[in-house]
Amino acid sequence: MRCTGVSWTIDQAWFPPHCISPHTSPAQSHAERLTWNAPRDHGRDARVVAWTCECTNPFYELCQAGGQRFIRRTRNAPDKRIVDESDRWNARQANAQWNALLLGLLH
Repeated sequence: MRCTGVSWTIDQAWFPPHCISPHTSPAQSHAERLTWNAPRDHGRDARVVAWTCECTNPFYELCQAGGQRFIRRTRNAPDKRIVDESDRWNARQANAQWNALLLGLLH
């Protein structure tokens, strides 16, 4: 059984997705672009606060480390995973950025 992002397949039978995490909305025409940076500290000591479904590419995680929050973006390439991080904000600002990303107002 595997998730194809559209449906699940088991022995050629198709089922609707059973995703339990949210998906991001498509980017709106007026969406702002986030700045993506190389990961700091390779993700050590970061606590994941919220996340999107991994059946989409990319998928996102809202993380907290050192009293600040940031968004981690993971893209699946054929032979590797590429991880980027946003700038860091206080919790209130980060939650607003996260919600904007989910609504398609950021990309």
